Amino acid sequence: MAEFKSQDEKTKQAFSMIEQGVRDVYSSESFKQYLSCLSKFHSYSLNNTLLILSQKPEASLVAGYRAWQTNFNRHVNKGEKGLMILAPVTTKEDRLMNKHDENGNVILDESGNPIQEMRVVNLTHFKTTTVFDISQTSGDPLPSLVHDLTGSSNEVKAIIQTIQSVCTIPIEFKTETEDLSFMTGAKGYYSPRKDKIVINKDLEDLQTAKTLIHEYAHSILHKETDKNQSQREIEAESLAFVICDHFGINTSEYSFGYIASYANKDYSELKSILVNIQSKAHEMIELIEPVFKENLHMLEKENQYITPVEMEELNHDIVLKIASMMEQYKEVMSDSNITTSDIHETIDQEISNLLTDNKEYRVQDHLYQNNEVYQFALHSACYDAFMNEEFDPKQSWFMDHSIERRNYELFEKIANPLLTNSAYYMKYGTPNYMDLNIEIIGDDRLAMAHNYVLNGDVMADPDVEFTVDKKNRMLYPQTYQQDSLQYFERVDGDSTRARELNHFMHEWLTNVVDQKYKVQTIYTEDKELSIKENPNAVRSFCKQNGIGMMAPKQKELEK
Repeated sequence: MAEFKSQDEKTKQAFSMIEQGVRDVYSSESFKQYLSCLSKFHSYSLNNTLLILSQKPEASLVAGYRAWQTNFNRHVNKGEKGLMILAPVTTKEDRLMNKHDENGNVILDESGNPIQEMRVVNLTHFKTTTVFDISQTSGDPLPSLVHDLTGSSNEVKAIIQTIQSVCTIPIEFKTETEDLSFMTGAKGYYSPRKDKIVINKDLEDLQTAKTLIHEYAHSILHKETDKNQSQREIEAESLAFVICDHFGINTSEYSFGYIASYANKDYSELKSILVNIQSKAHEMIELIEPVFKENLHMLEKENQYITPVEMEELNHDIVLKIASMMEQYKEVMSDSNITTSDIHETIDQEISNLLTDNKEYRVQDHLYQNNEVYQFALHSACYDAFMNEEFDPKQSWFMDHSIERRNYELFEKIANPLLTNSAYYMKYGTPNYMDLNIEIIGDDRLAMAHNYVLNGDVMADPDVEFTVDKKNRMLYPQTYQQDSLQYFERVDGDSTRARELNHFMHEWLTNVVDQKYKVQTIYTEDKELSIKENPNAVRSFCKQNGIGMMAPKQKELEK
């Protein structure tokens, strides 16, 4: 049994991971490469730094034209304009100067005049030269302690939506051209003066989620603070890591290096900072968690396979309400100028209004906006309820009109004994096609396959496993296997796979009838029947179990 950990224990563990992760960064080879790279950049004077920033405010790392090539294997992009700085130039000059003793006093001759000597002196003056920022160059990437996060998931999307929901200040998403701050490589920032968060619009979802929490933490902790930059950044990034970790999102690849870049190997100070923000982590998690769970549920539903039974539960009342609401349009709709398109548009508007105005339909509203299959099915049901005079409000429209129901009915005509457990295996054959095998492999789970033998192995071409809902008369494909292509897939609740397999099963079952497959062998709990040994018994079994059409005819047996 898995050990249960409280939220407090999970949070402490996450903070401990930060400490160890930072230590690992400092001992890594990438850290050594990072330091070596930084040592190759000059430290510019205050005046030159101001000169650089006045010409390019977003400048971050600058070097000369040749230095970029020699030290970093990068080249300045064609057409880039250099940044002017002042470079010292030293020259030597011979000068006649007073001679001094060891105490620094001028040495005099007998007449009291200073004794002079010729010396070489260094004279310094300045000339202008140019440097280029890294953003003006291309080539090999520089070593870094942090690496951009890539990828996405429902959890990542849910946390982005959640922070946008719970954050009480404006959040803006901008491109580099819209906000020059991002030209330096910044992912986002919090502006205490304007009290708003701005995020780089071009980030991948995982990086966006982490950055959004980082800046959200800044907005909570650092609107008015006297903490230095290192402490502010360590706090914000640590909270971002801990919160992401709590919701199953791993940002260690970025966060540990980022924190290490500000911690300066002062582990005691790092530990003190982490201890002081643990209560804030709890507070933020408690605020975020219920909203996150609801958003995650919505996202999972958005791409989830919704069975006809679930569709009925979600929408039966909605269809009846829309049908009632549409009654007001009956007379207007009889106008010859009203088109079918007008009717569909009116129904769509009424559905949208109903779902938006009623909190009880929040799930349905989300699905109607984001799931095309769901939208089409609900709209079709409402249209039928309005247009079909024989529409029965008591009928289960979504189940009755589903491909899962049609497939069940087709399968029932072909292999009803397997649904009633009168048999557990049946084999079918027809000229010029591979034999068909259908068998029970578990409770309400069956397999249907064409097989052939290759090098002594039985190969599936294809094999589909499916479950049956006998109460609601539904057939649900679960897996598809094609050995000749080394292909296997599971539905696992995926709406696209489910739709594809449902249509494949419909075509396959239809072909079984059209290609005139007939029963050849039947296995029951107490006997085996085959057309070779007891053809009449096979024919009798098929008729008694409602699949007489699948029994071989007498003429076929004689052939």
